[in-house]
Amino acid sequence: MSKIHISHVEVSCERFIKTMTIGDAFEVLTFKKDRGFCVLKQSEAEYSFKQFGYSDQMITVDANALKKHIKKPLKLNFHEAILLGLSIFNRLIP
Repeated sequence: MSKIHISHVEVSCERFIKTMTIGDAFEVLTFKKDRGFCVLKQSEAEYSFKQFGYSDQMITVDANALKKHIKKPLKLNFHEAILLGLSIFNRLIP
């Protein structure tokens, strides 16, 4: 898990979304690891977005809607955080 500044989270997520293959995932967590979200690429056009901590939800969206869903928890879940943990997982789905 790498630690990144909250101002770089959105850019880092967008950069990784462009290079993801089917089955790849990433997770963003607070320092306490009690709040965060994770993204899994299910197919060429669909991503699974799971938010946990402040509000628990799991949805399937396309790439454009995914960017909007990443911005929202950054404001709600991480409003007091400065450094966040970013974990990248490759080929979770065989």
